[in-house]
Amino acid sequence: MNKNRLRITGRRLILGAVAAIFLIWCLEPTAWLFYELYHLTGVGPVYYGYSVFRAGGYFFGEWPYHVPASVLAGLLVALPWWQALKSIFRRAE
Repeated sequence: MNKNRLRITGRRLILGAVAAIFLIWCLEPTAWLFYELYHLTGVGPVYYGYSVFRAGGYFFGEWPYHVPASVLAGLLVALPWWQALKSIFRRAE
């Protein structure tokens, strides 16, 4: 059995799916949470979090490639790419 075989765990798959789903559908709802938190606490810097997520949600949602970019980000989280890079560099030595 090959000890250098890449293993994808269920935990990493779930984290990758959560990252992709967050980028596709949850940027603007996160902005709403920051907005409500700002009105509950009155802390000024929280409003900047609202502004960042609101602008990010709008502009990222308008970008025609937002779904493929979100899926790619989810794959980068889910796949053990650093193990693949280590095995490639070991083979080169």
